[in-house]
Amino acid sequence: MEQRMATELVYLEDTYKFTYKAQVEYLANDERGQYCILDQTIFYPQGGGQPSDTGFFEAKGVQMPISFVTFVEGEVRHYGDFSETLLEKGEEVLLFVDEDRRITNAKAHTSGHLLADVVESLGKGVIAFKGYHFPDGSYVEFQGNIPPEESESFISEVNNRLREILSSGGNIQASLVMLEDLKALCSNIRTNLPPDKPMRVVTMGAFQPTPCGGTHLKSLSELKEIAVTKIKRLKGNTKISYRFA
Repeated sequence: MEQRMATELVYLEDTYKFTYKAQVEYLANDERGQYCILDQTIFYPQGGGQPSDTGFFEAKGVQMPISFVTFVEGEVRHYGDFSETLLEKGEEVLLFVDEDRRITNAKAHTSGHLLADVVESLGKGVIAFKGYHFPDGSYVEFQGNIPPEESESFISEVNNRLREILSSGGNIQASLVMLEDLKALCSNIRTNLPPDKPMRVVTMGAFQPTPCGGTHLKSLSELKEIAVTKIKRLKGNTKISYRFA
């Protein structure tokens, strides 16, 4: 069986890379529809609580809309309409990511991470473990509960802290680290992280780095607002909804 090469994930290097060139590996179909595999991509595949990029390919003077991108069995599948042109292995295609959608999704993801950092820093004993960073209905879920009688003051404290951080700004950095190095940098480490290969971590300002494969802004100054809108208790966990701009 022919060994397939993994697609290089160029979006990890630069959130603001909206156009790129790639070569076709092959086309195929599954239950979702027709998809294309590339040797490299700037399209973010849906996952990690973040929606996929959309946009289009261009080849032979034809634009091919890309409606959804996801990982399946280790492959990055770009779903779209390729009926108007025959793409062949090795053929060069131009990639165009929807800029507005990419930046909106990056704002949502960055906002969720900063919210998690702020909440954990307040010493309430809650730890973030899940995020939904879609623009509609964004939230972060935490292990542990905020007592109902403290909800109002807690929301006020978190929002005040978020305003302070955004007003002073701060860089957002992505880097590769080994698990042992991450343990020295972080107080809360997930148990399912790979011990023998570098992992990408994202650092918001002065907070501890967090493992993440999503797209993020370069600076907190690109956000005008992050605010908690609601707290909900779910069987020992706390779901904190937020808005951003």
